[in-house]
Amino acid sequence: MKKNLKSILALLISLLFMISLTACGSSPASTASTGTPGPKVMKFGSTGYFATEKLDPANGWDGWYMTYDGTLETLFKLDQNCVPQPCLVKSYENVDNLTWVFTLRDDVTFQNGEKMTAAAVKKCFERTYQTNSRAKAQISIKSLEADGQKLTFQLEKPSLTLIYDLSDPLWSVYDAEKSNYTDTLYGTGPYKITKFEPFKETVVVKYASYWGGEPKLDEAHLITVSDTDALTMALQNGEIDMAVAMPVAGISLFANNKEFVVDAATTSRGNRLYFNMDRAAMKDSAVRQAIAMCIDREGIVRSLYNGMAEASYGFLPAFLPYGGSDGLKLSVSSYNPEGAKQLLADAGYADTNKDGTLDKNGTELSLKIVTFSSRKELGQFCELLQSELANIGIKLKVDILESVSDVHASGDYDLECATGVMVPTGNAQYFFNIIAVTGASSNWSHYSNTEVDRLAKELEATSDEGKRNEIIRSMVQIMLDDNMMTVYNHQKLTNIYSSQVTGFKTHPSEYYLLDVNTDIVR
Repeated sequence: MKKNLKSILALLISLLFMISLTACGSSPASTASTGTPGPKVMKFGSTGYFATEKLDPANGWDGWYMTYDGTLETLFKLDQNCVPQPCLVKSYENVDNLTWVFTLRDDVTFQNGEKMTAAAVKKCFERTYQTNSRAKAQISIKSLEADGQKLTFQLEKPSLTLIYDLSDPLWSVYDAEKSNYTDTLYGTGPYKITKFEPFKETVVVKYASYWGGEPKLDEAHLITVSDTDALTMALQNGEIDMAVAMPVAGISLFANNKEFVVDAATTSRGNRLYFNMDRAAMKDSAVRQAIAMCIDREGIVRSLYNGMAEASYGFLPAFLPYGGSDGLKLSVSSYNPEGAKQLLADAGYADTNKDGTLDKNGTELSLKIVTFSSRKELGQFCELLQSELANIGIKLKVDILESVSDVHASGDYDLECATGVMVPTGNAQYFFNIIAVTGASSNWSHYSNTEVDRLAKELEATSDEGKRNEIIRSMVQIMLDDNMMTVYNHQKLTNIYSSQVTGFKTHPSEYYLLDVNTDIVR
């Protein structure tokens, strides 16, 4: 019933979205009666990429979304090879791995006209550090010191990758003193927010005093669409100019159409299953392994992702120097439901009451999986898995929710199907620190292994690239041996936009979207 109600609501929202777009008109670039050029406006649509919860860069992952809309910037920005390049900094010095000194640009202002100084950035970072648990997991700050345009980091432990970490939108720079995070937020980017409706729409206008030059657009709308069909129709009809992270089902409709550009980049986005090891059934490694053996990875790439993903039996994508599964010992190396049946039988599971569901010590193997609705393929995967597991005697209930935050807090799940960029800055330390080490902020498997924790600390203190790669591979092997989670594929990011759009290229980090160069010629 809950699922049917959500489907009806999604349809109604999609219809309202289409009506509102039609009412607004699709091209405000000129005034027909006078021929006088009007404001240059561009509209972006997505089913999941603009899910900003609060007007606060320090809240959860909201800093990412406000990097998409051109509001926020970081001290460093990643190039197309995911190598950090100075953005809001003029220069920097790694004094002794515990001390880093950054000289900030002298020509940057916040969107309220106030100058960006080291003191302002210090207040911003201190607020983020206290507000967001991921910040502490990423950088161990002992103190920050500000002197004019010089900002000094004193760290609790050595960091050889600080400039990579400071490329993360979590460390976006904003005026912490003047922003109220309800209806005002002052970043340093080329656009500033004028309208904000959580999970619905963000409207930005150009900041004419932007340090990097005048933005090409006057205004941009970033609209959340709950339905893939509505997103596809809006792009076809010219009611939006770009579909961001287009769901794979809609990609083929634009592939050979000269009016559109299909722009895809291989990223480190991993679609994955977390096993909640606080739950009795999930404590059993045999159950976790059996579930992983019932995932037809290659078939899912073909059927759900239309080839726009790569099947995975490891954790990290093969394009990274330490990624892929070659040379690793795999507990799961193919789709093997019969092997999963035997594995469970050997572990003592049997259908003692002949109802089709396995049990052990009087407890049925009945599980609950949760995922979020904005990524249609995740829900489809869960339903496929439900069918596969039923064939080997595991009952699986599927809950597709708007948000899984409350479920994370309550712990009321056995599995979670999720998606996320695993190595967005090119630094694998990020992946381990937020997902794998004991107590990590996004360790939704509630996994703990003392050797993984030890190696994570060793990785932090290792500068030699070859040695770092060895440590990373060792950690991955332990996690595979433990069946701590399953990454079943790595997905491409596909943006589809009108051929009138210029100055845009899909970025492999998934951090960036609207910037000073984005333009549209009507």
